[in-house]
Amino acid sequence: MGTSLTEERGLFAALNNCAFVSTENIGTLEGDHPTGLSPASPFTFTMDASMLGVGVGFDTLGAGKIMVKRPNAKKKAQKVVIADSREGWVESLEVLLNSYFVHGGKDHATVEFDYSRIRKKGEPIRGFGGTASGPQPLMELHDSVRDCLNSLNGKALTITAIVDIMNMIGKCVIAGNVRRTAEIAFGSAESEEYISLKDYDKNPYRMDFGWTSNNSVFAELGMDYSNVVSRIWKNGEPGFAWLENMRKYGRMADPQNDKDRRAAGGNPCLEQTLESYEL
Repeated sequence: MGTSLTEERGLFAALNNCAFVSTENIGTLEGDHPTGLSPASPFTFTMDASMLGVGVGFDTLGAGKIMVKRPNAKKKAQKVVIADSREGWVESLEVLLNSYFVHGGKDHATVEFDYSRIRKKGEPIRGFGGTASGPQPLMELHDSVRDCLNSLNGKALTITAIVDIMNMIGKCVIAGNVRRTAEIAFGSAESEEYISLKDYDKNPYRMDFGWTSNNSVFAELGMDYSNVVSRIWKNGEPGFAWLENMRKYGRMADPQNDKDRRAAGGNPCLEQTLESYEL
C-alpha cells in the first residue's frame, strides 16, 4: 500500500487520515514508564502524526495533573544536535517538554539546540517531496513553547497551555511547504477558560496560532447550551461532540451496540470515533 517510501521507511501511519490522543494520564507518565511514554508523549504523537499528514484530535483532560518547573539555568546546559529528519524534529520537542515536565523533585538543565544539521530553506525533500522550510519554524516552536511554560513555572499545566502547545505544533508543521495539518481540540462546556480560547478579544496572542485547530466541547444530552452558543454566535466555535453517543452507537439509525465504549474522542472531521493513540 502507498508508495515504495512507505515500505522503505516504515511510514505506515502515513496511510491513515485520522488520529486522536488524550492528555488525561499525563501526570502518571513521569519517570521510566513501562510503556515508554512520557508527559511529552501526547504532544509528540500529535507532531509526528501531523508531519505524516494525519489529522489529530486531542483533549484537555491533562490540565491540572502535572506541575511545570522551569529548567535551572545555573546547571550545565543539555546540548542537543537535531537530526535533519521528522524524527529529529519530534525528538527535540520531547526533550524540551520533558525538561519542564519530568522533574521528580530535581532540577533539569536548560536545553540548548544545535540546528546546524537541518537542511537550508528551499532545499529538496526527497522523501515526501517539496522543499525544506529550513530550521526557522522549529526554532520558533521551541521559543514559543518555552515562553508558554516559563509563564507557568511552579504551577500546574493549564487547559490553555495544552491547546496552545498543540496549536504551536500545528503552526510549525504547516510551515513545512507541502505539509498540511488538521487538529481538533476537545474540552468541557463548563470551562470558561476553554470556550473562550477562540475569543481573540480576550486572548489576542492566540491569533498567531489558534487557527490551527477546530475547537469543540464534549456536550451532554439535556445540557444548557446557551453559554456555548453565545461563543458560536461570535466566532463560529466551539462545536459540539456527544461522546456518550459516540461510545454507544455505530450509526445513530442502528441499535445501541457499545462497540466504541472505550472511545475518548475523534479526528478533526469527527467522522471517526477513536481511542487515545488510535489511528
